[in-house]
Amino acid sequence: MRASIIVSVVMTAACLFGFYEIADDVNTSEAIARFDQYCTAKIQSLRGPNLDFFMKGVTYAGGIIGVTVLTAIIFMVLRKMGRNDDANFTLALTAGGAILANILKFVLKRVRPESALALISQPASSSFPSGHSMGSMCLAIATIEAIVVAPTPGFLIKVIGCALCAIYAILVGISRVYLGVHYPSDVIAAWLLAGAWISGATALNRVFLVGRFSSKP
Repeated sequence: MRASIIVSVVMTAACLFGFYEIADDVNTSEAIARFDQYCTAKIQSLRGPNLDFFMKGVTYAGGIIGVTVLTAIIFMVLRKMGRNDDANFTLALTAGGAILANILKFVLKRVRPESALALISQPASSSFPSGHSMGSMCLAIATIEAIVVAPTPGFLIKVIGCALCAIYAILVGISRVYLGVHYPSDVIAAWLLAGAWISGATALNRVFLVGRFSSKP
């Protein structure tokens, strides 16, 4: 247990450092601007009617409604399995991540990409970090944690479940760049922030568990 706490703390620090490095220079760095321009051009070069339709569906699944519905389903499944602590923790991680992302959007105020190149309406909020990417990654990581610690099902099913969660979060992030409403650095920063938030909350939760069990007679 203590080793896992140390790993979580190290991951929190590493992800926070990465997020800070991007956030500190996101509005001024030429290197970030070149990276965004290059990656955006590569991703948007794949545009076509079928992929446009698919990416719009993916980005909807990573929005407020999509993440809320998916979180509610996972919450109810965990409760049905009698895993009330995991259900509550997953809900707190996902909701907390969304709140954190929106606070930082208000503070950092990055202008979104040019609206003329977007395939969907530009949200009114600022661009950095990507709220869709943050929410979907928090949900994915929280679900992966719940799957990994589950006593069942078998190993193969767990691997498939974890892979699907990761694919979901990655596709949501890519869809935001593909549709022209976010820069790649918005998405990467959101993923790093999600990693820091989940790792930090997990470390605190495990510290609480260690203290609770060690205090028992």
